[in-house]
Amino acid sequence: MPSAETRAIMQGMNAAAAVPEHPVPRDDLVFRQLDEEWVVFDPLANTLHVLNLAAALVWTHCDGQRSVTEIVEAVRSAFGEVPAGTDLDRDVTATLASFRELGLLV
Repeated sequence: MPSAETRAIMQGMNAAAAVPEHPVPRDDLVFRQLDEEWVVFDPLANTLHVLNLAAALVWTHCDGQRSVTEIVEAVRSAFGEVPAGTDLDRDVTATLASFRELGLLV
């Protein structure tokens, strides 16, 4: 699940409207684990995006083949029981919307 900080950043976004049905990252991006963190390097913007574990899990399922619903189910399966009060559909969609807003998805 996204951290409280990530959720705060994403509040107020019209997430569903900004997310493609089958998200796919740009071909030029580099996704790697560095020490204990997962990062996406954007060479066009010369920017390094640090992802928490939940966002990294969402990212790994953005392959252009999986739908948003399938990505939500993959995250649900990976985390098992979701804490009470967590809206996983909203959180995953908001994470995808954030990726889109940052220009990381095509």
